[in-house]
Amino acid sequence: MEDKKVSKYQMVESYIVEGIQSNHYKVNDILPTEAELAEKFNCSRVTVRQALSNLAYKGIIYRIQGKGSFVSKENTLKRSPLLKSFTEDILDMGKKPWSTVETFHITKVGEHIGRIMGLKPTDKIYYIERVRFADNDPILFEKTYMEISKHPEISVKILEGSKYEYAKNHGMEIAISYQNITPVFPPENIAEKLKISSKTPILKLSNVTYLSTGELFDYNELYMNTELYQFNIVKKVEK
Repeated sequence: MEDKKVSKYQMVESYIVEGIQSNHYKVNDILPTEAELAEKFNCSRVTVRQALSNLAYKGIIYRIQGKGSFVSKENTLKRSPLLKSFTEDILDMGKKPWSTVETFHITKVGEHIGRIMGLKPTDKIYYIERVRFADNDPILFEKTYMEISKHPEISVKILEGSKYEYAKNHGMEIAISYQNITPVFPPENIAEKLKISSKTPILKLSNVTYLSTGELFDYNELYMNTELYQFNIVKKVEK
């Protein structure tokens, strides 16, 4: 019984891989649904889901909740599930990380971001926009909110590099980041920076990052060009 299940699982995976290799499914094409694949191979949706999850982990496809599974580019990068800087992440992939600072100014935090950061709506913060690159590819658009009083030395020069390195150099130990992941269609201005269509589905990661002291380090919103840069999560059973 187990051999039959494995065989079905391999058949689903091979079918999709062959479809991509033969150019039947092209980059960003939506793949058949779990229900369609289950019917085609006369197997359970659990078996299909396993095959799709494995292909997503390998970077062959990417999945967006509520929208389906799509074909990845061959050179898609995999964002580390570990808490590490973008710079370290890209260097570990053998690419050159660099950033452009699009916006850097002081503004009122407002009600929504103020609630997230535990600030009054009228409190002043740094608002920062950056485009993050791997070699020549723009793979991330970042909006960052930082308290002025906690980061008096932050500058454009620092932001062109690594905030994590800045934290380390100033005696701040980043300890934990709470992340919320949402599928979105990018606003026109962000799509333009990432050199993609505003109709291309991408991932938005909202991060609240804290120091080992329990103090807030920053809050940021990351718009990931999932054609080039994907977020993979590995879960294990607790023993």
